[in-house]
Amino acid sequence: MKKFFYTLWVCLYPIIIYSAVQLMIMIVAMVAFMVSGVTAYDKLMDSVIPYLLPLTAVSAVITFVPMILFYYFDKKKGRGFTESNAKPLDFLMAALGGAGIAIVLNVIIGISGLANLDKSFMEVSEAISSPPFPVILLCAGVIAPIIEELIFRGLVFNRIKYNYNAVAAIIISAIAFGIYHGNLTQGVYATLLGLCLAYVYNKTGNLLVPICIHISANVIVNFYGKLSENFDTVTKFLESAAIFMVVLLLCLIFAIIGIIYFIRRKVKQ
Repeated sequence: MKKFFYTLWVCLYPIIIYSAVQLMIMIVAMVAFMVSGVTAYDKLMDSVIPYLLPLTAVSAVITFVPMILFYYFDKKKGRGFTESNAKPLDFLMAALGGAGIAIVLNVIIGISGLANLDKSFMEVSEAISSPPFPVILLCAGVIAPIIEELIFRGLVFNRIKYNYNAVAAIIISAIAFGIYHGNLTQGVYATLLGLCLAYVYNKTGNLLVPICIHISANVIVNFYGKLSENFDTVTKFLESAAIFMVVLLLCLIFAIIGIIYFIRRKVKQ
């Protein structure tokens, strides 16, 4: 029981620190708007929402320093992979597989209608899509995946594996990753993606590989979302949705190739 609570604590406090930094940055932003004269709650929220994603990115940059130190000291203690057997092909398969899995999962969730029933997800989507598209790609496509992989695979996964085993680490870190996202739709998506990320990390022993998957997934999902916003215009231009089906088929193929590749790959002990 002592080991359980110890493992729980060492897995929780990095997430708590990151969440606390996000909260503090958000409070600072709200105070700044209040000082500028925006005092009504609705107007205050409307002012903050367009900056929500960049503020999250700032939180990630600030949190990166303590997290990379935790990761470094964990490796010194033997909690984590001391060597990597990652190959250049791993990164190619990670990029292709990540993009493929992300689109397939998004299409499945879209068909299920889950997103339309999830009010919290709709609010988050609105906040994420508020900034200019290049800002979205930088913050959600690059910065967020780096800090999230550092926390959930670099720290949470490794600490669970060190105290228990790889299977428990893969499952629990993925579930924690899903819960962290705070709504049902993203929770389901992030848990399923998290299983893939942790599995690949366990196979390669190199944190850069799941980071590559995560970046590829987030970038392609944002492009997919941008395409969906203008789907009527795009289909009129293309005169049919055939190109969309071709892209979806290619993503499915990429997902299958990536999954098979990493399943057949030997585990990094």
